[in-house]
Amino acid sequence: RGLLLNVPAGTHASLSSILQRIRRLFDLDADSNVIDAHLSRDRRLAPLVAASPGLRVPGAWDGFETAVRAILGQQVSVERARRLAENNLIERCGEGGFPEADGLARSAPGSLGIPGKRWLAIRGLARAVADGAIDLNEGADLQELTDRLMALPGVGPWTAGYVGMRVAKDPDAFPDGDWAVLGTLGATPGAARRLAMTWRPWRAYAVMHLWSSPPLTGASDRVQSAGET
Repeated sequence: RGLLLNVPAGTHASLSSILQRIRRLFDLDADSNVIDAHLSRDRRLAPLVAASPGLRVPGAWDGFETAVRAILGQQVSVERARRLAENNLIERCGEGGFPEADGLARSAPGSLGIPGKRWLAIRGLARAVADGAIDLNEGADLQELTDRLMALPGVGPWTAGYVGMRVAKDPDAFPDGDWAVLGTLGATPGAARRLAMTWRPWRAYAVMHLWSSPPLTGASDRVQSAGET
């Protein structure tokens, strides 16, 4: 298996910078042998690792877009979150692409047709990113990022954990309130945290395996914690 990268002629970014972002996006620098061996020590994860060896944690091409999509995905299906992003953000505000933080920060409430609490969370995030209060670049400090995200109204532990996995690329990020994780483990968030202690420092990879396993009936289209709105 391999990746084939086509870079259009006239691309302004340097090839080296593009390659660096691609490596992070596809998690190509992860040592899968070490990670798989560690996670396979757990009897719950061993069959999942055997079924999907080398499973990686995808990064984010654009940290702000990934964080906004995570907020859009709170308490709705993946498909519904995708439609909200495409129909309500990109078409109305994006001018052919995903809106920039400063543009969303200036948008009027209700102008994009996004439910109230989620819109307030998105606008708060956009303002914080535009002002430089939140760093959503690759390699952002996980604890600082988590604290600042959690300080925004409407942003809870699931969203912060998901952004930690995808944007900060922390290999130990763990959204312990995720429905699919709890359903696969048959555990409460507290029990999930205790179970996951032996997975450290690779909890994000364990989450990927749990997400790839068959979910509980009725939970297959859920993407976040029941505690966030």
